[in-house]
Amino acid sequence: MQAILKTLLILTALLPFCVSAKISVENATVFATQSPDEPSAIFMNLHNDGKEPVNLAFAQSPWAARLELHGTQHGKMLTLSGIEIPANGNVQLKRGGLHIMVFEAAKTLQAGEKFPLELMFDNGERVVVEANVVGH
Repeated sequence: MQAILKTLLILTALLPFCVSAKISVENATVFATQSPDEPSAIFMNLHNDGKEPVNLAFAQSPWAARLELHGTQHGKMLTLSGIEIPANGNVQLKRGGLHIMVFEAAKTLQAGEKFPLELMFDNGERVVVEANVVGH
């Protein structure tokens, strides 16, 4: 009886991972900086394997005081409250379009380093990413 209860407990704990969307991240990069005060930008490809759209709601990093979701419209950068990833779809964060801005970095970002960040989605899913720091 205890074995059955343990199995049910484990399966119940795993249930949220089975029903949530599956977000994957590819080609995450962030630009190197000349100083910690210089803003930078993070780019990546996001893929949603789920049956429902999911919004990237927030990003954070131990290497920066603030990360902001941004888009570009008519040549002007706009702060966004979220970035939608369609069901079974992709979104590309790229220069001149959707991206994540880095403000008040804890250190100068040098090419070759890995910039750690965590992406949080409106369905509760979290994805830990290491973005490659690259030169401009």
